[in-house]
Amino acid sequence: MERRRVLRQAPCSSVFVRIRSIRSVNIDLQQKVVTMIESEPNTQTYATVLLVDDQPEQIDVIRAALDRHFSVKVASGGKDALRIAAAGEVDLILLDIAMPGMSGYEVCCELKNNQATSHIPIIFLSTNDSYDDEDIGLQLGAVDFIRKPSNPSIILTRSRNTILSHRDHKDLVKRNSELERFIKIREDMERMSRHDLKGPLSVMLGVPQALMDEDNLTREQLSLLKMAERNGYCMLEMVNKSLDLYKMEVGTYELKAEKLDLIEILTRVVNDLGRKSSYKGITIEIIRDGDHHENGGQFCVVGEKLLCYPLFSNLVLNAIEASCDNSEIRIQLSTSNGWRIIRITNPGEVPPAIRGRFFDKYVTSGKESGTGLGTYSAWLSARTQGGTVLLDTSIDGLTSVVVTLPGPEAVS
Repeated sequence: MERRRVLRQAPCSSVFVRIRSIRSVNIDLQQKVVTMIESEPNTQTYATVLLVDDQPEQIDVIRAALDRHFSVKVASGGKDALRIAAAGEVDLILLDIAMPGMSGYEVCCELKNNQATSHIPIIFLSTNDSYDDEDIGLQLGAVDFIRKPSNPSIILTRSRNTILSHRDHKDLVKRNSELERFIKIREDMERMSRHDLKGPLSVMLGVPQALMDEDNLTREQLSLLKMAERNGYCMLEMVNKSLDLYKMEVGTYELKAEKLDLIEILTRVVNDLGRKSSYKGITIEIIRDGDHHENGGQFCVVGEKLLCYPLFSNLVLNAIEASCDNSEIRIQLSTSNGWRIIRITNPGEVPPAIRGRFFDKYVTSGKESGTGLGTYSAWLSARTQGGTVLLDTSIDGLTSVVVTLPGPEAVS
């Protein structure tokens, strides 16, 4: 009888021993946590962590690790966790998987299906070593998985990193939203400006048309009126396409490429800028492979006419403004491996301070009315058509801008 009593008491005594052992481990762990957090500087992060666990010892350990850094709320079950999370102001949820009633997986599903809580990052806690549990948790929407018991320092570091990463993501989403709003405002302003410019420009186009009906015009007057009308329509077309400049900047412009005779475009540019060049006594020559272009033949590129004209108009105008009086500007045309190379050379030198930024937006030097947009627009037009623009200052006293555009062979 005495022996039976002893046998019955032995298991109970063993359980008490194990309980005392577990409590001893938890006490040791808590002491380590206290030592760790006392030795670590107080880097307070203004955030709230919701700890969901049904084991008081684990709650004490984790809370001790986080208390000096976060505001910690505790829920001992799934329903309490859902209620606290739905009330708001929760930045991170540490969620135990194995709990009575609702499991951590079920709580996670409820949180992710609720619009008010779906954005809160979740880190699962589990004593199970199974990778299947980890895989299930991550598939349900958790951002991390910590096995218990874990080093409190790891819990703190992962919690802090998750909160900061989530905040960075929220800031990025907010900035993207603001950027989209600003883009919409910009597009609306472009449309309004385009509409307001078209009215006066249409009236101006009617003036040369009316004057050309007169029969007392000299040949020079008629030529000037035709040039004014032609440039007016070009300006009207560019106003209509002004929104496309932004699309070229961000790389969303839809190029309508076709085969173009560049000599025809360059000749028009030179003629349209003839009064400016003549005023300074500047001659402009177009030379193809060493011969003047009057010898005939086309010089074809694959691009868009509306982009090619302002590209070369801006570069030739820039060359005229930079050249000294009674000088010469040379436009040399050549071909290399299916690409068309256009070299525009003028006397004068670009200041060394801006050579590396010559095609940057708003970069200008020595021109009172300069905006720094002409060369930038040329660079943008060339890039959109699959080409390049480079500055060559290798010859003393001369400046060359070299444009490369694809020929028909390069895109076939």
